[in-house]
Amino acid sequence: MSPTGWAGLAEAAERTACEMNPHDVANSLNALTKLEAAAAVSLTGWAGLAEAAERTAREMNEQGISNTLDALGLLPTAAAELSPTAREQLEAAAEREAPNMT
Repeated sequence: MSPTGWAGLAEAAERTACEMNPHDVANSLNALTKLEAAAAVSLTGWAGLAEAAERTAREMNEQGISNTLDALGLLPTAAAELSPTAREQLEAAAEREAPNMT
């Protein structure tokens, strides 16, 4: 894909982050760990995805929280945009869902 194509994907993630459900957040972050699109995401975009993770953490299932935490471990720019509250919400979701993980 061309740089313009990657930029379009990054812009789509940025534009829709405020509307994402827990599944969308986890999948978007997970996908960005595997694609060159991550380089095209702006700091504003990472902040929007971090806010989406915070907003949806309480609703994430075990797969969603696992994928989100894995992705944030591979995307330091995204992880740096997490607020202390977002970190607490994600940690609480992981603790809540840990018994369901196999």
